[in-house]
Amino acid sequence: MQLSVQSGQSDLRARDATDGPVNHIVVGIDFTEVSLAAAQWVGRHLARDAMLTLVHVIPRPPRPNVRVRSHRAADSESKLRRRVRLMSGALRGLAGAIGRTGTRVEVRVGDPAVQLPAYASLVDADLLVVGGNSAFHAAPHHETATTDRLLQQLTRPVLVARNVQSPPQAVLVTLAGNATSSVLAAGRMVAAPTDARVVTLRLADRESPGDASALMKPRIPVASEQARMIIDVAREVRADVIVIARPTSPADADDTVASAVARTAPCSVLVVPYRTEPRPRGSTTENVEPAPSELSTVMSPPIARAS
Repeated sequence: MQLSVQSGQSDLRARDATDGPVNHIVVGIDFTEVSLAAAQWVGRHLARDAMLTLVHVIPRPPRPNVRVRSHRAADSESKLRRRVRLMSGALRGLAGAIGRTGTRVEVRVGDPAVQLPAYASLVDADLLVVGGNSAFHAAPHHETATTDRLLQQLTRPVLVARNVQSPPQAVLVTLAGNATSSVLAAGRMVAAPTDARVVTLRLADRESPGDASALMKPRIPVASEQARMIIDVAREVRADVIVIARPTSPADADDTVASAVARTAPCSVLVVPYRTEPRPRGSTTENVEPAPSELSTVMSPPIARAS
C-alpha cells in the first residue's frame, strides 16, 4: 500500500455549492452508555445550529394468543402506553442534560433497525446517529446485529459514533466509484461544525469478474482486507471520523466493506448510501477532486503475484 499525502489545512467555512449544512440530526437512544455519550457529543459538537431529535424505540410486545381474553389484550396495550410515556420523560430529561433548547423527543414501537431509518426519512433528517461500542469484540451481539441490519436498509447517512470524548479534528473521506460526490459532501458536512480537516482516500474500483482487462490491473483487495487498509490509514492520519459509501442496490448486497469498517473501526464511521447504476464499458468513474486546501491520500492495492 502506497500513501501520498499533500500537506495543507482544510478551511471548510467556504464550501462548495453542492454541500449543505446540517439542518436536522436524529439520534437513536437505547439508554446504554454509548448511546447517551453519542447524544451529548452530537449536541455539543455537530448540532450546534441544527435541529436535534432524540428517538427511542420500544420493541413491540408479542401478539396475545387469540384465545386470550380481550381484557388481557387491553391491559397489554395499557402497559405499552405507560412505557411510552415513561420513555418520553426519560428522553426529555436527557435533552435537558445536553443543555440545548428546542430538542425534540420521539418514542416509537417496533424494530429499531427499521424504525430509526424510517423516522429519519419521515422528518427528512440530514443525519442519523447511533452509538457504537468502543471495542468491537466487547459489543453485545444484539448491538452489532441491529447496526448491521440498519446499514442494510439505510436511505440517508448514518453515523456510528464511537470513542466520542472530544470534537472531531480530522475526517477521512474514502472516494470510490460513483459515490465520490455524495461521500465528499457528507464528509465536509460533518467536518464543518468544528472546522475539522478533511483527508481524502482514493480507493481503486472493483472490476467485474468477466472483464478481461482486470487481469492486467493490480489485484483489488477483498472486503475484509480493504476494510483493514482503510482503518490503518485512519489511524495514520489520526481520523476521528471515517466516511464511506455503501451501495443500496440489491445486486451489491454482498459488498460488506462499509459494514466491516463500521463494526471494527476504533473511531466513528459515517456510512453514506448510494444507488449503483451499471456503467457503459470503457466509461470512467465520476471525477470529483478534493479542494486544494484538503489533504489527499491515495491508496494503491498490492500487485497480484504471478503463480
